[in-house]
Amino acid sequence: MRRIAPLLFAAAFITGNASACVTPQNQEALDIIGLKSTLMVSALTCGQRSQYDQFMTRFHPYILREQHVLDAYFRARHGRAYQHYEDSYVTNLANAQSTAGIHQGSDFCAASQHLFDQVLGQPDQTALVTFARQNPAAQPIVVLTCGIVESDEFRRMEQYTPRH
Repeated sequence: MRRIAPLLFAAAFITGNASACVTPQNQEALDIIGLKSTLMVSALTCGQRSQYDQFMTRFHPYILREQHVLDAYFRARHGRAYQHYEDSYVTNLANAQSTAGIHQGSDFCAASQHLFDQVLGQPDQTALVTFARQNPAAQPIVVLTCGIVESDEFRRMEQYTPRH
């Protein structure tokens, strides 16, 4: 429960409602931006900036498109205040990546190098999407894909999420 509570709090803070759902396009954007954040934290922590630059240069148009999808998601959910919520999400995302790295300890940089090798080995954006979906980044929010029916257990957990 110690690991779930912060995620539920973040879900309530970021989305306003833990039961909010995302479209497949939104989920793809969350996956790609999550991967980008993981690589950025790795680059800064482990001195792998050249690999991060390679990633950004190679996939920049696609990452920018996914960033616009994420912008639209937050704008639709929060109206004119969307930038505040999106900035909080990005900050919390980087913190989640950093925390995951701390838990890996001395293995973090080697794992990061392996991740860069895998990501840079993807032939195109379609393969990158598949990779990001199959290797999800630590996220500070809990989201459901639209159309998935929530369990009673999830609804019971939702009652414990702080409301703003």
